[in-house]
Amino acid sequence: MATPIRQTPIICNGHTRPVVDLCFAEDPECGPLLISSSKDCKAMLRRGDTGDWIGSFIGHGGAVWSCSLNTPASLAATGSADFSAKIWSVYNGQEILSIPQSHIVRSVSLSRCDEGKYLLSANNKRQVLIYDLSAPEIPVCTFPGHEKNIRKVLWINNDTCVATLSEDKAIRLFDVQCQDKEFCKIELPNIPMDAELWIRDDLTVDMLVAVGRTAQVFKFDFRNWSSALITTFNLPSPVCSAAFNHNADMLVCGSEDNLIYQLDAESQNVLDTCRGHFGPVHCVRFSPDGHLFASGSEDGTVRLWQSKVGEGYGLWRCEVPTDTPTSVPLQPTSKCSV
Repeated sequence: MATPIRQTPIICNGHTRPVVDLCFAEDPECGPLLISSSKDCKAMLRRGDTGDWIGSFIGHGGAVWSCSLNTPASLAATGSADFSAKIWSVYNGQEILSIPQSHIVRSVSLSRCDEGKYLLSANNKRQVLIYDLSAPEIPVCTFPGHEKNIRKVLWINNDTCVATLSEDKAIRLFDVQCQDKEFCKIELPNIPMDAELWIRDDLTVDMLVAVGRTAQVFKFDFRNWSSALITTFNLPSPVCSAAFNHNADMLVCGSEDNLIYQLDAESQNVLDTCRGHFGPVHCVRFSPDGHLFASGSEDGTVRLWQSKVGEGYGLWRCEVPTDTPTSVPLQPTSKCSV
């Protein structure tokens, strides 16, 4: 009987404090890129398929709570505890803009449909702001109504709407053109820790939300401006982050018990439990092609995991001896170390 192939992650060292956010984007020439942000006051850029270090974005004076890449992976954005959001060139690592804010910046996101001409940000003064990067002196949009700190902000519906998740246990949606009033509010049973979008088509979007010991999926239909909870995945430990693969038939959940749970989206069965981190897993994200997912943890490492164990991809090679019928553990050819 063949021995199952063991999941062996690529370990990416370099950060000296907890890794709290991750973002992938596809460079047209170089392939997938991965940015990570950490409480060590810097963000790092790596190749998304191998984890090889490319460079670090240095200039913040406090923990970097959030990071974002634009769609063609030419710009990076970071939000920090030094009361600033910064825009960086991915090509040379130089700071392009520094946007001061009135409190700790907890979440940033570059606009998706125009290659990052606008920055969406949220800070601990409960302000949600949009900046035009061609004239960043004052925000072009503000969104009121949050009663507690905001954990995450997302562009939604082709960048015409903004979604926020806050510690008052709510998801709110705002129309960018009518910024003074929310058009949708969803009450949650616990504080949402993270969220990610999966685009069904131009007018329907699924939002995967890490909340309590669950990952919940909400469907937003912009044809009639409706929302509905469609699925709840129950986990044995509080979920810090959750992500769908590119087909939305599998998801991964990073949890407080140091584990990553890989689940089948239809049956809700746990397909695998990924072990190796030595602290809570704060963030998980799939690569654009879905071949791997990345995790960032309290232990200060970024790890890359195969979506399908045994597949030859990046640094992973599976070589089976010809004189034995059993499979052997899959090992990366090297580890990424800074």
